[in-house]
Amino acid sequence: MKKNILFSIIFAVQYFFIINSHSLSDEWFTSAGDYNSLKFSKIEKINKDNANNLELAWTYKNGFVPDKNSTFRNNNQATPIFTGKKLISSSMDGFVIAMNPQNGKEIWRTKIEYPSARRGFTYFEGNIFIPSGKGIYVLNEKDGTLNKNFGLDGLITNNKNLSSLSLVPPMVFEDKMIVAYINTVVSHSIPSGKINWKVNLNGSRVWSGISYDKKNEKLVFVTSNLVNLLGNTNIKDDYSNSIVVVDGQTGQTNCKFKDTIHDHWDYDMVGNPIIINSNNSNLAYGFSKTGNIFVVNIPECKLVNADHIQKIKTDSLSPIENQTYSDYQIRINNPENLMDLEYELSSYLDYISKDNQNLDYVKHRTRNSKFGKSFIPLSLDYDPIVMGLHGGPEWPGGSYDFTNNQIIIPTNHYPWIIRSYYSCCLKNKPSAQRKAQQYLIDLKHFNANKIYKNKCSSCHQKRKKGKYESEFFGDTYIPSLSGVTLTKKGESLNSLKNFKYSHKYTENIEISDKELSLLKEYFEAHDKYLKENDLLRLSATWQLLLDKYGEFASKPPHGKLTAFDVSTGKITWQIPFGEKFINNQIIKGDINFGGVLSTAGNISIATGTPDKNVYIFNSSNGEELWRTKLKFAGSSPPMTYLYKGEQYIIINSSGGRFYGYEKEFGDLIYAFKLKR
Repeated sequence: MKKNILFSIIFAVQYFFIINSHSLSDEWFTSAGDYNSLKFSKIEKINKDNANNLELAWTYKNGFVPDKNSTFRNNNQATPIFTGKKLISSSMDGFVIAMNPQNGKEIWRTKIEYPSARRGFTYFEGNIFIPSGKGIYVLNEKDGTLNKNFGLDGLITNNKNLSSLSLVPPMVFEDKMIVAYINTVVSHSIPSGKINWKVNLNGSRVWSGISYDKKNEKLVFVTSNLVNLLGNTNIKDDYSNSIVVVDGQTGQTNCKFKDTIHDHWDYDMVGNPIIINSNNSNLAYGFSKTGNIFVVNIPECKLVNADHIQKIKTDSLSPIENQTYSDYQIRINNPENLMDLEYELSSYLDYISKDNQNLDYVKHRTRNSKFGKSFIPLSLDYDPIVMGLHGGPEWPGGSYDFTNNQIIIPTNHYPWIIRSYYSCCLKNKPSAQRKAQQYLIDLKHFNANKIYKNKCSSCHQKRKKGKYESEFFGDTYIPSLSGVTLTKKGESLNSLKNFKYSHKYTENIEISDKELSLLKEYFEAHDKYLKENDLLRLSATWQLLLDKYGEFASKPPHGKLTAFDVSTGKITWQIPFGEKFINNQIIKGDINFGGVLSTAGNISIATGTPDKNVYIFNSSNGEELWRTKLKFAGSSPPMTYLYKGEQYIIINSSGGRFYGYEKEFGDLIYAFKLKR
């Protein structure tokens, strides 16, 4: 008993020091809460004891909902910020909007170059700094006018030879501003906009967030991969798939630590790194889609958990020419890994074992695939099935819960199939000559060309290019037939039995042995011409792996919310996040792209699931305390502020972008507070 009391006193003292050493503000001045990207609020008026007593305070509609034909078709991923006087939000047609924080009434709005505030904005000393397609716009907080004292009439940009596109909020200080443009990180003097230093990322991108350790004046950020599945990953001074520490004064790269080596799967590092400053340490936590968590000692630029890195032997033999793979990858086991990258078909088949039709469908769907390992090289002859292309962790990242000394983070868990294929034709080849030669091939194989037009072109299309449905819409797959006889997948043309099996789940095609033989000769002649004249284009794309009913072809949960102890790296609790109804059953754990906020009230607020709920959990154990349904799914991490004695919780509700969400986008902001 005495030991428990003593421990409680010690923890309370440590907690008081830590929470005050951060100089946490009641204001949410940048979209990640602060420059440490903690997504934590010390406000505790709403807490675990009264969270079930919330009511809707107000809603706000910005007036623009992208339709299917809109240039701006996307959801809103910008968490609002609080200036102390105004709540600042945005709309998907490029407006920055100021609202009354008590009732949500609009005060002013200003049009900015699209995409504006893609993942948020920053407030500093009377000005709002908004990333956009052309650089950083600076608005007066008072009335929303451009502050023309900054940069060139209120716009600060990169130089003419590099992109000025910025997707994430800048870091703004007394005399400088640090901006993550898409391929460079730049320090500007303000208000002039003069460039102090620049870090060229050599092809990798910063697209989900940056953080700043003010105590040590160090910038910390994570980067994307280099290529869209295929391409050159063997470069010098490689910044890709890394957590990077840069000196905020000089721009010197102090250190960088790499996750996926030669990434051909889209395993970016994601989210704002979380920087935790305490009396004894200054640590940055960086997250990867692979589930790896990097812990960096910022002043010493050392990887704290280096001893917990396991090397995994992987296949480095590339079946595709001019692609580089590593013979090993890494798995970090402390903090505990958040993701299993290996797809287990057998466990899913066991899960659906009573549904023979679905069993047969999934087996057919995966017939040309490789799975059961991580980091399977891409191939024209087979399709790797992997987990994690939408996380593990994704761009919203996690939250540091001071109260329990833990990081809470949402993750995704569902399968993807990566398809590599030939298509026609390379753009740098003479079009007229190419078309003339193809006409001669079609003429020579007149009967086969006619068969193709009558029996194949309705699916594979006129130019044999097929169809690949993206993760925004579904998993329709009709392969390209250009170059098909140069791969093992062309074996479907070897016999009528093979042909019919490959078309088992497409419309019934009546075709004879003779017709199939003519088609094969025609495709072989066409492919020979394309190869000899260097016309084949090599492409790759990822698709969702869905079952017969359009559900993810893996055992749920497909989404989780996890808390791990910062001191030990051990998971303290983990729960399925979100739910859906299938065949009148509740399936726990769904995809999520919203994010999480923690507060000193010992609660965590999370949203972004297709069920359109916002949830409040007990931060100590993950117990659900409250939920309510929104009109559209939450689309960015929640935030909170205190205004005139009331605590408000703000949810950006604009719907989800991907398959699994309702197709309609929205334009709502919800504010909740305690009932009186």
